[in-house]
Amino acid sequence: MKNQNKITVFGATGKIGKELLVFLSNANVPTIAVTRDKGKTKEIHSIEWQEANMDNRETLAQTMLNSNTVFLATNVNQNFVQEQINVIDIAKECGVKHIVKISSPGADRNSQNFIARPNGEVDDYLKESGIDFTIIQPNSFMQNWFGYFSETIQRERKIYEATGDGKKPFIDTRDIAEVAFKILTNSTKHINQTYLLTGGVAVSYGEVAEAISNAIGEKVNYISMTSEEARQRMSEKGMPPMMINTFLAISEGQRNGKAGFVNTVGEEILGRKLITVKEFAKDYSEAFK
Repeated sequence: MKNQNKITVFGATGKIGKELLVFLSNANVPTIAVTRDKGKTKEIHSIEWQEANMDNRETLAQTMLNSNTVFLATNVNQNFVQEQINVIDIAKECGVKHIVKISSPGADRNSQNFIARPNGEVDDYLKESGIDFTIIQPNSFMQNWFGYFSETIQRERKIYEATGDGKKPFIDTRDIAEVAFKILTNSTKHINQTYLLTGGVAVSYGEVAEAISNAIGEKVNYISMTSEEARQRMSEKGMPPMMINTFLAISEGQRNGKAGFVNTVGEEILGRKLITVKEFAKDYSEAFK
């Protein structure tokens, strides 16, 4: 009989996945981490790297043959739905008992949001698969502030957003990863549950600017843009229209006070307060200097 005691992690090099591997390694949990290129990985205690392409079903079975549980988190792309369905199908064939999937708030197969729609399709498929599931729908990541956002802070000491004074409960991916870890390693009370996961406090971008200012010791200004100004900036970066419309809709919701909902799901699962924006800014201050 197969010894199915491992956890397989898809999206192991992503924002959440790489943090999840830290928790699994520290707890000595035997884990298979899936990647497209093992050459870009580093050795981690108790973690076995395996190469596979989610769009190639033949490569997937080897990653789940000895696993009882699967963590599924990948970036949305044009093949997102089929790739994740492939994982679910092969997981079922391999006898996987539980899949923990990262989804998005408002996931709905009929949504016009380019993130919520495909996640809604896969969530529905997973629920109908017969495999026990836990779906985690985390709010906007603090770690999404790396990249263009941090570059304008480094270059100009400015944050550009079209959210006015609206607030949102941003969440640190380290908290999301620890929630996933708790569910993966003690799943009983989380079976067939869907969790909307927010940060502990809703903040505006003015407050984000203040937190980063304090962390780096220099003033960072928040520049509140109009929707049209934001559209122009995103167009200049080459974003496709569907992505621009989604981001503008998200910004409008925050600007109009519709994004400030906070719950205690994360705190209840972890048994502690979640990481704050001030703590995040202090921990990652070098990224903004």
